[in-house]
Amino acid sequence: MLGACASPPKNERETGNGGTLVRYSSSQVAVDLTDAEQQSLRAMRDHAYANVTRDRTMDAVAKVLGDLGFAPVSVDRDSGLVEAEHNATLVPKWRQLLRGALKSYTSIFPAKADHERVAAIVTVRAGDDGGATIVRTRFDGTVWDSNGDSRTKTLLQPELYDDFFSKVSKALSPAADKDGAPK
Repeated sequence: MLGACASPPKNERETGNGGTLVRYSSSQVAVDLTDAEQQSLRAMRDHAYANVTRDRTMDAVAKVLGDLGFAPVSVDRDSGLVEAEHNATLVPKWRQLLRGALKSYTSIFPAKADHERVAAIVTVRAGDDGGATIVRTRFDGTVWDSNGDSRTKTLLQPELYDDFFSKVSKALSPAADKDGAPK
């Protein structure tokens, strides 16, 4: 009954506040992972690739991210960091325009998600034993609603990480070399 007065969950941080009594801007919330979620992420974020160089692995990671629709893709060979983003509109333009027009006359419409950005943060480093290259990946998602408010959280869907690592493996396979994959 008094849900609006309740404090947010402990793992949510408000990183920007658009006002409470008078709304003058948008609000931003970052959701930190719980201990259980951190454990889940640790189980799916790393993959080792044997007998490939760090540079070749970075090229394969960049190619796979590009093929998955991430753009721009930036590669920093000095630090072993590959970063990319994928943006998607969640509702058609006509619906956004109609909703905006109706909201300008009345405020009875609740905010709805309308845009999503997924950021890929990938590090590539030589393994401790020197025989394998280690790839660590994290996908962070930010969803904006029709009020401009945003919510950011690390994505924990195993299929997202499995698909990414599977495609990197294919890009690094000897058969991929013949098909024009990065060497």
